[in-house]
Amino acid sequence: MQGFPPSGYFYIKSLKNGSVLDVYNGETSADTAIIIWPQKRNDNENQLWRCEDGFLINKKSNLVLDVRGGDLKSDQSIVQYDRKMTAAHNQRWGYRDGFICILADPRLVLDIKGGSDRDGTKVILYSRKDHDNENQKWIIEPFGAPPPPAGGFGGYGPPDDQNPVYQNQGYQNPVWAAYPPPAYAPIPYEQAESAHKEVYHERKAHLSHQVIAGAAAYQAVKSYIRHQEREGKEVRFEFAKKAIAALAAAEVVKLAEEHDWSGDKKEQATREAERAAEQYLQREVPRSY
Repeated sequence: MQGFPPSGYFYIKSLKNGSVLDVYNGETSADTAIIIWPQKRNDNENQLWRCEDGFLINKKSNLVLDVRGGDLKSDQSIVQYDRKMTAAHNQRWGYRDGFICILADPRLVLDIKGGSDRDGTKVILYSRKDHDNENQKWIIEPFGAPPPPAGGFGGYGPPDDQNPVYQNQGYQNPVWAAYPPPAYAPIPYEQAESAHKEVYHERKAHLSHQVIAGAAAYQAVKSYIRHQEREGKEVRFEFAKKAIAALAAAEVVKLAEEHDWSGDKKEQATREAERAAEQYLQREVPRSY
């Protein structure tokens, strides 16, 4: 299996003992340890995760899987933490052949500390092992999937090369074979204002096109709403979304020139900004049906 499901929540289940990744005591605060715990079918939001641009996001806390302290080396603790828009090397993950690796160094993978089966054992980052590695291997089980048959973890769909859900979800890296990267989702609306500040006010360099696209979309939405308010006109989602998408695309073109982007990167950021603009607009101005 290559890559996380592109949508929906899932359990991350140990191949060794069938326990799943969980947040200690179901906490929602940052820097809480990630542990293994028996899988729950109810009251389980702290055991459910989704993937967005390599970030593994916990359903209950909306925090992401993080290597504590950002130091990528063996035996580092895994915690949940606030998602970072920049310098997120310790928060982005890939999945291949049962290993969950940190994308910045795929030689380092999620591991159950000491190979223990005890409930509450901490999960750590550790050097990938070629043998005796069941405590480093994980099964991605979509939430709502039927329980596996007794005596095994089967029943997760066709082989990877026949399953379109998992195609094109790998990551290019010199350690692992290269696969096309996933499509990037817009940054969440809650982070768009911070992205806008970094791009338009602090003028930070070397920002990702995802951050810049989100900032451009935020700028477009706010500018359009301010214009309509000055004119004394109502902002209606159905009429505004096309105009705002065009404004967002124009902002990306301007920013692309400042950052000296290639055509491909500019095109991708433009698409992302248009998608983000519609999502952000919906948060500001609900659809009418």
